[in-house]
Amino acid sequence: MCTFNDLDHHQVAALASCFIPGDKSTERIHLRTELAKPLQQPQDSARGIAEIQHECKLEVHVDEYEESTVRPYLMDVIYCWSKGATFAEVIHMTDIFEGGIIRSARRLDEFLNQLRAAANAVGEVNLERKFAAASESLRRGIMFANSLYL
Repeated sequence: MCTFNDLDHHQVAALASCFIPGDKSTERIHLRTELAKPLQQPQDSARGIAEIQHECKLEVHVDEYEESTVRPYLMDVIYCWSKGATFAEVIHMTDIFEGGIIRSARRLDEFLNQLRAAANAVGEVNLERKFAAASESLRRGIMFANSLYL
Protein backbone atom coordinates (compact mmCIF):
# COMPACT_ATOMS: atom_id res chain seq x y z
CA MET A 1 0.00 0.00 0.00
CA CYS A 2 1.42 3.35 -1.05
CA THR A 3 0.79 6.54 0.91
CA PHE A 4 2.02 10.12 0.70
CA ASN A 5 4.60 9.20 3.36
CA ASP A 6 6.24 6.77 0.93
CA LEU A 7 6.65 9.34 -1.87
CA ASP A 8 9.08 12.18 -2.52
CA HIS A 9 7.64 15.70 -2.77
CA HIS A 10 7.62 15.62 -6.60
CA GLN A 11 5.52 12.45 -6.55
CA VAL A 12 3.26 13.98 -3.89
CA ALA A 13 2.57 16.99 -6.13
CA ALA A 14 1.88 14.72 -9.11
CA LEU A 15 -0.44 12.39 -7.18
CA ALA A 16 -2.33 15.27 -5.56
CA SER A 17 -2.97 16.70 -9.04
CA CYS A 18 -5.33 13.74 -9.66
CA PHE A 19 -7.83 15.27 -7.24
CA ILE A 20 -7.95 18.70 -8.90
CA PRO A 21 -10.90 19.25 -11.25
CA GLY A 22 -9.71 20.44 -14.61
CA ASP A 23 -9.63 19.88 -18.32
CA LYS A 24 -9.63 16.33 -19.63
CA SER A 25 -7.00 15.17 -22.07
CA THR A 26 -7.96 13.15 -25.14
CA GLU A 27 -4.52 11.54 -25.28
CA ARG A 28 -3.72 8.16 -23.81
CA ILE A 29 -1.91 8.60 -20.51
CA HIS A 30 1.67 7.28 -20.33
CA LEU A 31 3.01 7.52 -16.79
CA ARG A 32 6.53 7.07 -15.53
CA THR A 33 7.02 4.01 -13.35
CA GLU A 34 7.55 6.21 -10.29
CA LEU A 35 4.01 7.59 -10.79
CA ALA A 36 2.11 4.49 -11.92
CA LYS A 37 2.28 2.64 -8.59
CA PRO A 38 1.18 5.62 -6.43
CA LEU A 39 -1.77 6.20 -8.82
CA GLN A 40 -2.99 2.62 -8.44
CA GLN A 41 -4.18 3.01 -4.82
CA PRO A 42 -6.61 5.94 -5.36
CA GLN A 43 -7.91 4.29 -8.54
CA ASP A 44 -8.51 1.01 -6.67
CA SER A 45 -10.22 2.89 -3.83
CA ALA A 46 -12.50 4.80 -6.24
CA ARG A 47 -13.37 1.55 -8.05
CA GLY A 48 -14.16 -0.13 -4.71
CA ILE A 49 -16.45 2.72 -3.64
CA ALA A 50 -18.27 2.61 -6.99
CA GLU A 51 -18.73 -1.16 -6.78
CA ILE A 52 -20.21 -0.86 -3.27
CA GLN A 53 -22.57 1.87 -4.48
CA HIS A 54 -23.61 -0.37 -7.38
CA GLU A 55 -24.22 -3.30 -5.00
CA CYS A 56 -26.43 -0.99 -2.92
CA LYS A 57 -28.59 -0.46 -6.02
CA LEU A 58 -27.36 3.08 -6.62
CA GLU A 59 -27.15 4.00 -10.25
CA VAL A 60 -23.42 4.32 -10.82
CA HIS A 61 -21.15 3.32 -13.67
CA VAL A 62 -17.98 1.98 -12.07
CA ASP A 63 -15.56 3.08 -14.82
CA GLU A 64 -17.11 6.53 -15.12
CA TYR A 65 -17.01 7.01 -11.34
CA GLU A 66 -13.34 6.04 -11.18
CA GLU A 67 -12.49 8.33 -14.10
CA SER A 68 -14.38 11.29 -12.62
CA THR A 69 -12.87 10.83 -9.15
CA VAL A 70 -9.20 10.24 -10.02
CA ARG A 71 -8.00 12.36 -12.97
CA PRO A 72 -4.35 11.59 -13.81
CA TYR A 73 -4.23 13.78 -16.94
CA LEU A 74 -1.63 16.20 -15.60
CA MET A 75 0.39 13.89 -13.36
CA ASP A 76 3.39 13.71 -15.66
CA VAL A 77 3.22 17.44 -16.44
CA ILE A 78 3.13 18.37 -12.74
CA TYR A 79 5.87 15.88 -11.91
CA CYS A 80 8.21 17.34 -14.54
CA TRP A 81 7.34 20.95 -13.60
CA SER A 82 8.01 20.14 -9.95
CA LYS A 83 11.42 18.74 -10.93
CA GLY A 84 12.34 21.93 -12.79
CA ALA A 85 11.16 21.48 -16.39
CA THR A 86 10.43 24.63 -18.37
CA PHE A 87 6.92 25.72 -19.29
CA ALA A 88 7.77 25.15 -22.96
CA GLU A 89 8.70 21.55 -22.15
CA VAL A 90 5.58 20.75 -20.14
CA ILE A 91 3.05 22.23 -22.56
CA HIS A 92 4.27 19.76 -25.18
CA MET A 93 3.55 16.84 -22.85
CA THR A 94 -0.25 17.14 -23.09
CA ASP A 95 -3.05 18.37 -25.33
CA ILE A 96 -4.55 20.39 -22.46
CA PHE A 97 -4.39 24.12 -23.21
CA GLU A 98 -1.79 26.27 -21.47
CA GLY A 99 -4.41 28.18 -19.47
CA GLY A 100 -5.86 24.91 -18.20
CA ILE A 101 -2.42 23.77 -17.06
CA ILE A 102 -1.82 27.05 -15.22
CA ARG A 103 -5.26 27.02 -13.55
CA SER A 104 -4.77 23.42 -12.44
CA ALA A 105 -1.28 24.14 -11.06
CA ARG A 106 -2.60 27.08 -9.03
CA ARG A 107 -5.50 25.02 -7.67
CA LEU A 108 -3.05 22.25 -6.86
CA ASP A 109 -0.89 24.70 -4.90
CA GLU A 110 -3.95 25.73 -2.86
CA PHE A 111 -4.86 22.06 -2.29
CA LEU A 112 -1.33 21.21 -1.17
CA ASN A 113 -1.44 24.10 1.31
CA GLN A 114 -4.73 22.75 2.68
CA LEU A 115 -3.17 19.29 3.01
CA ARG A 116 -0.17 20.87 4.75
CA ALA A 117 -2.48 22.61 7.23
CA ALA A 118 -4.36 19.35 7.85
CA ALA A 119 -1.11 17.46 8.44
CA ASN A 120 -0.07 20.18 10.89
CA ALA A 121 -3.41 19.93 12.71
CA VAL A 122 -2.96 16.20 13.33
CA GLY A 123 0.73 16.50 14.23
CA GLU A 124 2.19 14.84 11.11
CA VAL A 125 5.32 17.01 10.90
CA ASN A 126 7.09 14.99 8.17
CA LEU A 127 3.98 14.97 6.00
CA GLU A 128 3.51 18.69 6.60
CA ARG A 129 7.07 19.33 5.38
CA LYS A 130 6.49 17.12 2.34
CA PHE A 131 3.30 18.99 1.33
CA ALA A 132 5.10 22.32 1.86
CA ALA A 133 8.04 21.17 -0.32
CA ALA A 134 5.63 19.96 -3.02
CA SER A 135 3.86 23.32 -3.00
CA GLU A 136 7.14 25.23 -3.08
CA SER A 137 8.42 23.18 -6.03
CA LEU A 138 5.45 24.34 -8.10
CA ARG A 139 5.62 28.07 -7.32
CA ARG A 140 7.90 29.40 -10.00
CA GLY A 141 7.93 30.77 -13.51
CA ILE A 142 4.99 31.79 -15.63
CA MET A 143 2.56 29.48 -13.85
CA PHE A 144 2.75 31.63 -10.74
CA ALA A 145 3.43 35.07 -12.22
CA ASN A 146 1.20 37.77 -10.71
CA SER A 147 0.07 38.69 -14.19
CA LEU A 148 0.50 36.97 -17.51
CA TYR A 149 0.45 40.41 -19.14
CA LEU A 150 3.70 41.78 -17.73
